[in-house]
Amino acid sequence: MRLVSFLALALALGVLPAAVHAAPASIEGAWSGSGIVKIRNRTDRIVCRVNFGKIAQTSYRVSARCSAGERSYEQTGRVSRVSSNRYRGYVYNAQFNDRGNVSISQSGSRLTVSVSGGRGTANLTLSRN
Repeated sequence: MRLVSFLALALALGVLPAAVHAAPASIEGAWSGSGIVKIRNRTDRIVCRVNFGKIAQTSYRVSARCSAGERSYEQTGRVSRVSSNRYRGYVYNAQFNDRGNVSISQSGSRLTVSVSGGRGTANLTLSRN
């Protein structure tokens, strides 16, 4: 009982070591998943493999390969953490000379990704590989 009381008091006063307060998981690494892409009034299922490489404390390089049917797309870009589980940034597709805004929400080992650009939109759910 004494240990429980001490832990409750320490937690209330914020004096527990930093290791006890879990830091948000990083998005760094390989992810894959699927979703829906809408381009010019056409909706397709899309499958993607995405890699996030850390380039600064809260910024990541994005490299993605996606396919919809027989078509494949490559995107590169950058995202930055804007809160404990949210990221924002951009991706660029050289094939179409199109840049899109990216919004990512992280929940454990799952990412919910939204992209909107000049040619259309995409919504994906990715899981860590």
